[in-house]
Amino acid sequence: MARLPLAIMVVACSLLLTACHSYSRLVNGSSVRAVADSVWTYSLSHPDGFTMNLATMTEPTVGVVVAYAATQGCHSRKQLGRVVRHAIRHDGYVGGWLDTSDSLYHFDSSRLFPEDSIAAAIRFGVKNKQLAVYVLSKGAEIRLNTR
Repeated sequence: MARLPLAIMVVACSLLLTACHSYSRLVNGSSVRAVADSVWTYSLSHPDGFTMNLATMTEPTVGVVVAYAATQGCHSRKQLGRVVRHAIRHDGYVGGWLDTSDSLYHFDSSRLFPEDSIAAAIRFGVKNKQLAVYVLSKGAEIRLNTR
């Protein structure tokens, strides 16, 4: 009986090590460039904005998206590599959005909170000096008072 839990633990650890190795390769190799190229291409067909899960290269449809302050001010393809690298090392989400006030397309590493955790998302947004958080299922911003 004791061997079954041990066998399950060995398989789980093996899968975890394989995933960590792949993730490490993605961070350190030219794969960051390839991922950033894919995100850039995706952004060109989503001029109003997007949020992308880098593990699946898909857009989540629920959750509260909050950008990290560490990747603020990234607007170009060249800067997108820094955003992707940060996202891989943190939560694995990249967002892009068009700021109509300056006509710049912004890229950010983002964190996705469950929609029943809006208070936590807002606290994280304030801590990261964000103007708003974005509720995916409603397609709506919640403006923050960060002053």
